[in-house]
Amino acid sequence: MGYYRDLREYLQVLEDHGKLRCIRRLINKDTELHPLVRWQFRGLDEPQRTGWLFENLTDLAGRRYEARVASAVMAPSREVYALGLQCRPEEIWDRWQEAYRHPIEPRVLSDGPCKEVILRGADLERSGGLYAFPIPMATNGWEALPRVTAGCWHTRDVDTGVINVGTYNAAPMGPLRTTCRLQHAAQMRWHIQKARQRGERLEAALVIGPVPAVAMTSTAKAPYGMSELALAGGLAREPIDVVRAETVDLLVPATAEIVFEGYIDVDHVEPDPPSGEHTGYMIVGAEVFAFHITCITHRRNPIWHDFISQMPPSESSCIRAVGVEGTMLSFLRKDCGIPQVKAVAQHDMGGAWRIMAIQFQDVGGVRTHNAIVWQALYASLSKSPDWPKIVIAVDEDIDPHDADSLNWALAFRFQPHRDLRVVQGRSAILDQSAMPHSLETSYTAHYPTSNTGPQGASAMLIDATRKWPYTPVSLPKREYMERARAIWEELDLPPLRPRTPWYGYNLGVWPAEFEELAALGEQGRFAEVAQRLISRARPVPRGEA
Repeated sequence: MGYYRDLREYLQVLEDHGKLRCIRRLINKDTELHPLVRWQFRGLDEPQRTGWLFENLTDLAGRRYEARVASAVMAPSREVYALGLQCRPEEIWDRWQEAYRHPIEPRVLSDGPCKEVILRGADLERSGGLYAFPIPMATNGWEALPRVTAGCWHTRDVDTGVINVGTYNAAPMGPLRTTCRLQHAAQMRWHIQKARQRGERLEAALVIGPVPAVAMTSTAKAPYGMSELALAGGLAREPIDVVRAETVDLLVPATAEIVFEGYIDVDHVEPDPPSGEHTGYMIVGAEVFAFHITCITHRRNPIWHDFISQMPPSESSCIRAVGVEGTMLSFLRKDCGIPQVKAVAQHDMGGAWRIMAIQFQDVGGVRTHNAIVWQALYASLSKSPDWPKIVIAVDEDIDPHDADSLNWALAFRFQPHRDLRVVQGRSAILDQSAMPHSLETSYTAHYPTSNTGPQGASAMLIDATRKWPYTPVSLPKREYMERARAIWEELDLPPLRPRTPWYGYNLGVWPAEFEELAALGEQGRFAEVAQRLISRARPVPRGEA
């Protein structure tokens, strides 16, 4: 079986796996859709989260829509994310490493389903433009406009011709105009700067609903100059089918649901209406570029694709975490030459950027040297001036994704005076801990960005690996836990999700005498164990506490 032909085939697979909730009840996209989906991130454990397909939509004006909305269908959980890559969850990292090693250039077709309907000129003016589509409100009660949350912006480097694909927030500002909010390190911003230097506007295509591999790549942090369409092909293990846009010199996914073609005004910025962000807080005072639409192409009865972002955990934090983990793992192992790095974990509550754990493994039976641990910790900061903010190095027996496992390592394998470094001179985009809001001077007054001064933000590096041998982990040995699990399942108790560590193991300090005593205990020879210990009684010298 090849990769998914389009978003629709993928949604069918989700439904077949019980990972898609199809809602046929009438839902108001402006007041009900996001709060309904949001509840699964505030009230369900990750394995229970699914994608959603809304088939009967209205809005505050009472309008009914022919289009459907697919929300949280890419990454409500890592299990669903894996379905998007046609692999098991534990194979996700390998698929990303493979994609970076072997990107596959897209295949250019003469036509594709994304052009079943073409709107330009007078047809575009009469169509209603953006308003013809059921774009949901996101942070209800705080935001003033609907939000384009899952758009894949396609732009081209005017010097190299390489197409960048990135997911950036947008709000409709009219039927044929949206905002485009870019972080300071966004690659599209570099395209804008190059276009401005040439005195040109930047052509762009805002793509809605491509195949999963494109959406996943769009949220990742691929190295500048690498074609995200080729990286997406590597993830899919086959070329992404693309077609030429109608009014701009760009290639776009051939089976996308909707494509908005147009250009970015590179010489002006305007206020961005308040919106929720991945930090879990609203942002105000941002400035954005304007995107002007020159053509819309779409499939018949299109599906609007929507991410659930804002407060973590969210679909946004999950899909971003997996992509960033793949990028960072490839960087540390391949570019920095540190094979001892086994895994990288980005944590949802850090917005999938700011709290990161690096798991180390012994190579060739040799314990990873402390200097290599610090090499990786410092190297992790070189990917961006903004993230990560807190990096924790852990051993192979610590689950880097599990907060309890990390806290265990921090509590008993880490000494602050010895194993902690603070690195200053960092920036802090959207991080309100870096500086206070100041809204008195103008709407576009300061909000937390990289303009915090050379000492305005910092990062913390923590080595929470064992520095010497430890006594065994105080859990029953593996064979006991496995036997107990068989009984658990025999009793039809709730499904287990084992958390590392789930059995005890030796970490180097366990005298042979204790091993002998434990063996006697396993045979039920408790009296013999007691007698051995009693025989070693000694008198307490005077003055000894």
